[in-house]
This record gives sequence, C-alpha cells and structure tokens, in this order.
Amino acid sequence: MANKWFKKSLMVGLAGLALAGCASGGNQSNSSNGGSESKKEFTLYSNKSEIQEALTAYAKEWGDKNGVKVNIKTCSGSCKISDQLKTEFTAGTAPDVFVIEGQAGYDLWKDNLQPLKGDWIDKTEFEFKQGNDVYGFPVSVEGYGLAYNKEILTKAGIDPATLTSFEAVEKAMATLESKKDELGLSTVVATATKEGETWIMGIHDFGAYLSSGLPNGDRSVTNQVLKGEMDKTRLENYTNWVELLFKHTDKKLLTVGTQEDMDSAFASGKAAFLHQGNWKDPNLKQLNANFEMGFIPYQTLGKDKNADGLFIGAPSYYVVNKDTKALESINKFFNDLADTKEGQDYIVNKANMISPFANTTEKPSAPLSRFLAEWVSAKKPVYSFDNPYFMPDNFLMNKLGPIYGQYAQGSIDKAKFQELIINQIKEVPSLIKK
Repeated sequence: MANKWFKKSLMVGLAGLALAGCASGGNQSNSSNGGSESKKEFTLYSNKSEIQEALTAYAKEWGDKNGVKVNIKTCSGSCKISDQLKTEFTAGTAPDVFVIEGQAGYDLWKDNLQPLKGDWIDKTEFEFKQGNDVYGFPVSVEGYGLAYNKEILTKAGIDPATLTSFEAVEKAMATLESKKDELGLSTVVATATKEGETWIMGIHDFGAYLSSGLPNGDRSVTNQVLKGEMDKTRLENYTNWVELLFKHTDKKLLTVGTQEDMDSAFASGKAAFLHQGNWKDPNLKQLNANFEMGFIPYQTLGKDKNADGLFIGAPSYYVVNKDTKALESINKFFNDLADTKEGQDYIVNKANMISPFANTTEKPSAPLSRFLAEWVSAKKPVYSFDNPYFMPDNFLMNKLGPIYGQYAQGSIDKAKFQELIINQIKEVPSLIKK
C-alpha cells in the first residue's frame, strides 16, 4: 500500500512501537489546579491513565533539568475529557496542553488552539494538520485487531496465521468453546459493553465498519455515515461479526465486566482472545502475561470477502491552548520528546508506546507493540485507525455504545440492533451542524 503512512512506517521500521489506548478506571487525577501563570510552568492534560506514572516521572525529570514545572493531570475511563475540559475552560482553569482525538476534537476546540512549530514536525508523518498549519503533536502510534494467546490456540490445534476469513475465525472459536474445560478457559473472547466501557465496541469495533477492506486514509464509508446513511449489506456483515464475538464471550464479562476484568482473563490464560489494542501492553505486563501474542484482523466483511488489515495510526494528539504563557517551554518539551535519548526512552520503554518519530532508535519489547511493528515492516495491509474520530464528539461512545450493551444483554435481537444503529446514524448530520 504505497501511501504516506507506509513510507514513514518503513523508515521507522521496528523503532518505537507501543500503545496507549483508552484508559482504565473512571477517575480524574490531578497534580495541579489548572492553567499556568508562569513561562516556566505548564499543565498537560492526558486521557491515558496507563501512562500516567511514566508521563509524570518523565515530566518531573525533564522539568528539573530544564527549570520548568510540568503539572500532569489525567482524565480516564468514564471521566470524559471533552466534558472535563469544557468545565475547566468555563472556570478559567484550562490546561496549557491537552489531548484531542482527531478531527472531531479539533472542530470542538479550534477557537482555543494555536498552530505549532518545531523541529519535531520534520521527523514524523503523523502530526495533525489543518491546511498548511500543524496543530497536533502525535502522542503515539497505536494499532489493534483481535489479540490472541498463541499458546492457547496452539494447544487447540489452531494456527493464528490461518484465521484469515470469517469462516476460519468462526470455526476456531467454536473449537475453543468446545475445549474450554480442557484448556482452562472461562471465556473464548474477552470484551465488554457496560457503561463506562462503551468505547470498546462503540469506537474501536464500529471503527471496523468505517474502515475494514478500504485503503488507509479512505473516508468513503465515513463520509456516507456523516451524511446519515449506511450500507445495509456492510452493516449486516458487520453485525454477524458482533454476534460472533458476543456468542463466545462469557455473559457476565460481556455485560457487567470491566476492561480490567478483560485484561485479567487474557493475562491469566482464561481467555483466548482480547478485544483490545497494543495500548494494553503495560497492563498485561503488570499482570505477568508472559506468553506469545499477536493480532488477527476483524472479519467484518462477510463470508465473501476477507479482511486482511489491522487498524494502525495516531489516535490522539497534544494541542496547545492559544492563551498559554509557556509556549517556549512547551515547544522544547515537544522537541525533546522527539529528539533526545530520554524522550525516546520514555515513549518506547517507559510508556510502552509506538513512537511516531522516524529518528527513534529504541525498539519495542512489549509483545503487542512488537507484533504491530513487524506487521508494518512486512508491508502488510493497514486500515485507517482515525475514521471514528471524524464522528461527532462522544457520538460513538454515548449513542452507539449503549446499543451494543442492549444487544449483549439480550434485550434486543440482531434486527433491532441494526435498526437502532441506523436510526442513530440518521441523526449524525444534525449533530454535526450544532
């Protein structure tokens, strides 16, 4: 796939993979009370609790070295950063640096942002741009598919390399289901739909409807949805995938479980598949998951067409408040993340993220991140990661996400699931105009 993303990815090779995804927990943590009053102090607001410890430590180390106080705040899980930021901007305590997730985030905050400059821009293809201006510093490169425990699959006589079609995945899951006791499984798949976890299906899984089978950067299905329309055949095939996942997920885990429960089941060998991305590397390491793992593509295209790509890209960006008084310090902070040994070590080894910078020499050790790096270096297909972020703010989590929960509970059937999805999509144009 000869595109800009792949050219940069091949330059990066195996350097700096990892991931920081939607965070665990539902609490906001603070190390300051808001915006900076000094050029030698700034506040950075993150939405990734799994890197909070590493980010806070790096910020202190960098700050001590450069004579700058960096305050780290984190909003994660059921704490919605867009809602929290609205509160802080209204209260006059807005942070100097905060996170947006692509176009929808930019559209929401564009009047509060300023363009960025810095040497780091020449070292990445993942910066967020509007026209010729750069507004977003890429936090990381992330990716996902359906993560698997290779040891469990091997014991069941399943080669993950053969899971390249809907029928193959369906058969493999049925085999694992029949051998649950023998393999010590409590569930074949680990996923969740409860309130506070609606991003798992509403954002990442629905992202497959928007992107599967399309060239990286293709917005055709996304643009159709933005017009309030859906392809009924594509939706039918996608719904079959959702049905397959739910059929092979323990009902309690599926309906009232948390992402921590999912992580624990996978790390302990109680689940063969984990419905997450490589941002889970730090969590799985903490849970002592020491088996070989990787990803298979989501088979959402039906029985007549195989999906062969993983979803890889920059999911979030640091943006800068136009009213900050610490722009010089912030610019140096960004440049040092990209240029220095300490910055690269933080991104790759401490935060276990995929580096978005071509000059990164550190190589990932975390298994899911390493798998994605090897996928890219082998020139395997990549589907767009960022199509969900063209949707209205919080639409996928708050409007579509609960529909998956109803389906998981059994309160609606497959036909009603599709009907409710279609009805919500019809509302998208009116939400964009607001």
